[in-house]
Amino acid sequence: MDGKPPRILSLVLIPALITLALTVLRLVAELRDWDPLLAGNEAGGGGAILGISWLIFVFGLWFGIRLQRGGGGPASPGRALALSLLAIAVLIGGFLACQAAGLIWIPDAEHPGEPRGTPYFVGLMVLGVLIALVAWRRAALTLLVYAILARVPVLAVTWLAVENGWDTHYVKLAPGFPPPPAGELFTFLATPQVTFWPTATILLGTVMASLGALLSGRPKAS
Repeated sequence: MDGKPPRILSLVLIPALITLALTVLRLVAELRDWDPLLAGNEAGGGGAILGISWLIFVFGLWFGIRLQRGGGGPASPGRALALSLLAIAVLIGGFLACQAAGLIWIPDAEHPGEPRGTPYFVGLMVLGVLIALVAWRRAALTLLVYAILARVPVLAVTWLAVENGWDTHYVKLAPGFPPPPAGELFTFLATPQVTFWPTATILLGTVMASLGALLSGRPKAS
């Protein structure tokens, strides 16, 4: 199984198709009122089983194993794992610190209002991604491509749901968030799909990829 590292597009093709199929299945499940445990339509999805966020862990691990065995692994999987965990710690720790300092504020059901501190949160996401790139550049880039292919269909589904008035989680706002101006709902809903979720995919996926490299037991210098 060793040899030339697999190309990114060939590596992510099947995972992207599986993710697309699950996205379509989730939409059908919500429109047909399946069990909420499988596909709840509340804001955020409610941690339903038919959600693509779970696939980050599965495919992140798989990408790591494939890259490592194909000769595209990090020089030190242990170091890659430590740095990728640091990236998550920086994002979460920085977010909590900014909240404590009053720089970031996120509304909820009990405290509605306009969120504050978006530039700080974006800066933390960028810093986290940069650390992930240092941890294992090939894995982080693979996960970026996968994130794009995974989220583009979600954007399409969101647009269709907004235009057709479908009762799905794709069009629901988080509790406490005020409704956006008329005609801007899609833009508001699309924002996390092109910012937060790709970042989460890269950070969590790089942790799993590094773990996969360790478990493969066949370290290769990139």
